Amino acid sequence: MIRIIADSSCDISKEFAEELGIELIPMPVNFGNDTFYDGVDITAQQFFEKLKTAKDLPTTSQPSPLEFMERYEEAKKNGDSILLILLSSKISGSYGSACLYKNEIGYENIEVIDSLATVGAMQLLVIEAVKQRNLGKMDVHQLAEHLNNFKKRIKLLAVIDTLEYLHKGGRLSGAAKVFGTLLNIKPIISIVDGEIHMINKKAGINKAIDQIVQDYDKYDIDTTQPILFGYSATPDRMNMLIQHLKKEHDLGDFLTASLGPVVGVHVGPGACYVTFVVKKGTE
Repeated sequence: MIRIIADSSCDISKEFAEELGIELIPMPVNFGNDTFYDGVDITAQQFFEKLKTAKDLPTTSQPSPLEFMERYEEAKKNGDSILLILLSSKISGSYGSACLYKNEIGYENIEVIDSLATVGAMQLLVIEAVKQRNLGKMDVHQLAEHLNNFKKRIKLLAVIDTLEYLHKGGRLSGAAKVFGTLLNIKPIISIVDGEIHMINKKAGINKAIDQIVQDYDKYDIDTTQPILFGYSATPDRMNMLIQHLKKEHDLGDFLTASLGPVVGVHVGPGACYVTFVVKKGTE
């Protein structure tokens, strides 16, 4: 049996995880001296409510080593295989830690995937892993090789509604925050080589969403793969993005997800994104 395990930064709900037949490792989020576990004792909605009133910006940290070691030991004992899909190594040290513990246990049927992604983009990688596992044509090593190629085809386009949390996190100067807020600047971001980068900025949410639509149009989308829309705190902006894209594209059945603490701490409420898979050879 191949056990697929992902950390909670993929923003897969408990219910969807059960439907997919995967396990989730909760990411810790720290408000001062209080630690909560994403999806266990704090929901995305509760996180954003606490974020509004927090004096200091909360922090996130790696899962406990036990989260990896106990699963590795259990798989070794039962003769199972493990496919572990983790938050980008450019954002978190979880991938490096999981590889270290894998080497310590000395069990060959464990594969650790650096998703080079987060949120919905990582979720699409998990969904592909489940699809291929259920087809039953690959062992865990073949599946890992497939996913390491597939992840290059996953793209994400997002808009941030507020500059406040980029400033609080040290990613934006005070002067830039004031200037940007006065001009109603909305950063447009993407994931490039496993890192979150600002690729454009527009004055006002409508222009920002129009820009995402234009950028989306440049890609050769693989329509056999799912499209996923995400949001932080409230779905209003996400629904705007969906409606704008629907004017020009048949989106078919798409997925939605609520953005959790790992990225939510940096972008704050009001963000939205679309993530999708491009055709092979066009990545």
